[in-house]
Amino acid sequence: MRLFGERGYEGTPMADLSHAMGIHPSSIYAAFGGKQELFALAAKRYAEAAAQYLGKALDQPTFRGFILAAFDNTVEFLGSREHPSSCFTLTGAIACGTDTESAKLLMREMRLENEAAIKVRLLRAREAGEFPKGENVDDYTSSLSSLLSGLAIRAAIGSTRAELKRSAEVALRHLGIER
Repeated sequence: MRLFGERGYEGTPMADLSHAMGIHPSSIYAAFGGKQELFALAAKRYAEAAAQYLGKALDQPTFRGFILAAFDNTVEFLGSREHPSSCFTLTGAIACGTDTESAKLLMREMRLENEAAIKVRLLRAREAGEFPKGENVDDYTSSLSSLLSGLAIRAAIGSTRAELKRSAEVALRHLGIER
């Protein structure tokens, strides 16, 4: 999971996976079926464990709390040495070869699921009277997803936790969310 998260699907050769797992490449094929299947399992593990920082934000009782937690949790996750310094669904989807289509589609599906969860949370906020009137929920969802993804891109190119935090603060001000 860590190698795929750091290098993406295409940038992770079987030899490196074999070395990291401490098993022969033929054992990877025997156990998992191949690189695509191993990638899908790593993506599932990421979504169930590492990526819960968004889920914790979605559980916040208020709209403001959700937005703050979405940025704070993202910065905390991306700034932690325990995880790759990017988002698995972004890094994993960066691929150019023709044999990477299944990986790109899986990452797209995961990102769309995240956006659907964000939209549901925004709709709850609208029902509670917390979501800004006149805001389009679909557009806000897309924009919020882009801002959070931008933090992952910044982390991947080496931004520090402090730099990510400052970027998040600017984004929060643009969203009209005060601390």
